Amino acid sequence: MGFALDEETMLTAHGDGQYSRPVTDVFWNMDSAFGGWVLALAVEAVMQEAQPNATLASINAIFLAAIKGDTIFVCVDELSQRKRTGFFRVHIHQDAADGALLFSADIVMSERIETDIDFKPTMPDIKPASEVTPLTFPPGMGPRWFGHYDQRIADGAPFTAQQVPRSAVWIRESDARPLDIKGLVTISDVPMPRTFFLGNMPRFSSTVSYSFSLFATEEELAEIGDAPILVESDSDRVRNGMSDQQARIWSPNGTLIALTNQIAFFR
Repeated sequence: MGFALDEETMLTAHGDGQYSRPVTDVFWNMDSAFGGWVLALAVEAVMQEAQPNATLASINAIFLAAIKGDTIFVCVDELSQRKRTGFFRVHIHQDAADGALLFSADIVMSERIETDIDFKPTMPDIKPASEVTPLTFPPGMGPRWFGHYDQRIADGAPFTAQQVPRSAVWIRESDARPLDIKGLVTISDVPMPRTFFLGNMPRFSSTVSYSFSLFATEEELAEIGDAPILVESDSDRVRNGMSDQQARIWSPNGTLIALTNQIAFFR
């Protein structure tokens, strides 16, 4: 038996940048597929189309509709392929390559080069994962995808009225899958909605736009292995059914490896 994420992001190729796969309940959210899984599918498809030495640089995505149904088609268009950088557009459709549009993303792949400038911020002073209790839901509660991750909240308390919706969570895949680009992209969408940190009741939300920037190399991610990484999340504004969320993702040794920003709607 392989790792769950790898099995659930296997694609069937149909040629001309078109792929398909069934929608299962393995990475299921409350009533549709988990957004992190959808992002991973888009990255998996682009990796098969990009140049061999290219690695992910950024994702800018919009979630148009819930990912449901029996089958989805992942369609990749190469916008430009230069010497070191490739630009791709990914569309995910329901049931057929020309079916209802569910998701769209612009993805940049690039071959990294070393430079003489290397600025990096300092990771916040947070309790280590070994000193934090794993986050759990009562049996039968919580989204199905949650079971694929070991999460330990080092800062912030969900379902409480905090002054600011800040949280910091140590996260690793529960089946000890070593970290790579696809795994990191999936983990980047794990943080709970910021509304969960502003009241004592869950206020569910739906992501409508999402951006991801990767700074670590594949070799640096491989060095992390299956150790937990820190996802620090916050928001600048939650109002009138709309919220933003920023996240900084840190390696165990305190290096910033990725950033995310998103807009979500809630009721």
